Amino acid sequence: MNRGKIKAVLTGVASLTAITAVAVGLTGCSNNGKKETITFINHKTDFKQDGTWDRYVKEFQKTHPNIEVKVQALSDYATNMKTRMNSNNYGDVFMLPDSVNAKDYSHFVEPFGKLSTLSKKYYGVNAKQYHGTVYGLPSDMNGQGMVVNMEVFRKAGYKTFPKTPEKFIAALKAIKAKEKGVTPLYTNYHSGWALSNWDYQVSAAAGDPNYLNEMMKMKSPFAKGKPMNTIYNILYTACKDKLVEGDPTTSDWEQCKQDMADNKIGAMELGSFAVLQVQQKNKKNANNIKFEAFPMTPKNGQQMVTIGADYCYAISKHSKHKKAAREFVDWLVNKSDYAKDCGAIPTPKGKAMPAIFDSLKQNNVKLVQNTQAPKGEEDLLQRVNNDAEVGFQTTEDYKQKIIDAGVGNNKESFESIMNEMNSKWNKAVAKNVK
Repeated sequence: MNRGKIKAVLTGVASLTAITAVAVGLTGCSNNGKKETITFINHKTDFKQDGTWDRYVKEFQKTHPNIEVKVQALSDYATNMKTRMNSNNYGDVFMLPDSVNAKDYSHFVEPFGKLSTLSKKYYGVNAKQYHGTVYGLPSDMNGQGMVVNMEVFRKAGYKTFPKTPEKFIAALKAIKAKEKGVTPLYTNYHSGWALSNWDYQVSAAAGDPNYLNEMMKMKSPFAKGKPMNTIYNILYTACKDKLVEGDPTTSDWEQCKQDMADNKIGAMELGSFAVLQVQQKNKKNANNIKFEAFPMTPKNGQQMVTIGADYCYAISKHSKHKKAAREFVDWLVNKSDYAKDCGAIPTPKGKAMPAIFDSLKQNNVKLVQNTQAPKGEEDLLQRVNNDAEVGFQTTEDYKQKIIDAGVGNNKESFESIMNEMNSKWNKAVAKNVK
């Protein structure tokens, strides 16, 4: 089994008993006064620790007194859910992992409705759709760019955030030279998941919201001159020039947020979700923390930031309380403060953008969504990526390999790593693209 691939549940023809049980589950919710209990499994351990989930459940139960919600928050969520989803026991509501192939959605989760209908009301519903049916509703929408402490850049002589790779590296060097004890760029190597944010920059760097649909059929997308090569080369160069933390293998996700809030880190490659988390670590310095476009300007001159779905809520195919689960998901998406509390864009269209996007507007940065894959190719990128085993937007292995090469922990060259990735990608494309 390829890494990141979840084993599909084998399904047969449903028996009359099973169909009857589902029908009871769909009609036996709060309407008849019966108390129901659903389990919600998610990745937000911080919300569990600070009581946010408890607050949400109490608010939900004001209008749904007959639905009890038990919340489980898992660390290393993707790995833990991969194991759970090999059984039927993965809660009633959960965050749908990216490693589930689109063609397998119907084996694991209930459909929410048609893409054509839901896309009129919500952002990001194309993220978890297959053949025009939506299987996950986005918990919120994130921007893909960089989280920046502009006070650190100002002290180094930069009033605005750089817009090209060359100027960005120059700024990091200026920070290192002028500000003792400050890490110009923090990699978050050890966390693993954070490194996928480098991959998410590709459409904006290319200046083309349709780029992923081209990349899944493209030969050698990591070759010199192509967006992913340039993106990875920024990371490699920063590591080679010692512009990152002293030992990336010991990086600390929680501590780095505090350090950035305390003006000890210049930039981190993260989604917009992280801005509020950093700001809350030192509210006195909150205005220093900004969300900026990735330091590349496409040939057309228009900088972009792609917005995309964060984890999507899903309802288990095996839930005995599907109607109650759907009511809870609808409440989370439409009524809760989840997006606000995450500093993210709300999923329902028409709601106000968070203030952290103001800097993008001031810099004439355009917000765009990736173009959905053509019909019949919804899972092509996943299949190519899984077969290639390069971890594009999924796993950290090759990003860590690039960092290790840069800091000298291995003897590979940047070119050899890119060549290896191209070779694997090309074989996967040849296998999957007819």
